[in-house]
Amino acid sequence: MEKLISCLECGGAMKGRRGKKFCSDQCRAAYHNTQKSDEEKKVLQLNSILRKNRSILKKLNPEGYTNLRPEVLKQLGFDFRFYTHQYKTDQDATYYFCYEWGYQVLEQQGKVLIVQWQKYMKPFSPLPK
Repeated sequence: MEKLISCLECGGAMKGRRGKKFCSDQCRAAYHNTQKSDEEKKVLQLNSILRKNRSILKKLNPEGYTNLRPEVLKQLGFDFRFYTHQYKTDQDATYYFCYEWGYQVLEQQGKVLIVQWQKYMKPFSPLPK
């Protein structure tokens, strides 16, 4: 006599191989998502924001160098609070990067300069050299 096994997520009856735990991919994903810690969820959310910011910068900068108003970025969902690293020039200008795509706020012009990371750029470190 075959023993009925129930799904760990929804409790529904399952058919199939002996060690099966979930009736579908959706139940498997839902179960594992509920098992993740709040801290891990925050990291995933932060990475999602950073990827979105990177995608927006890349999309708006096909030439590798673009000037535009910050409102354009905001309308597309760009979040200025999150970036992966900074680059400071010798003239004390700060670029904020989301992976290899970055921007500098040009306050006097009311614009944002979007650039792609270059080999000569060194990430900013608050530690002494």
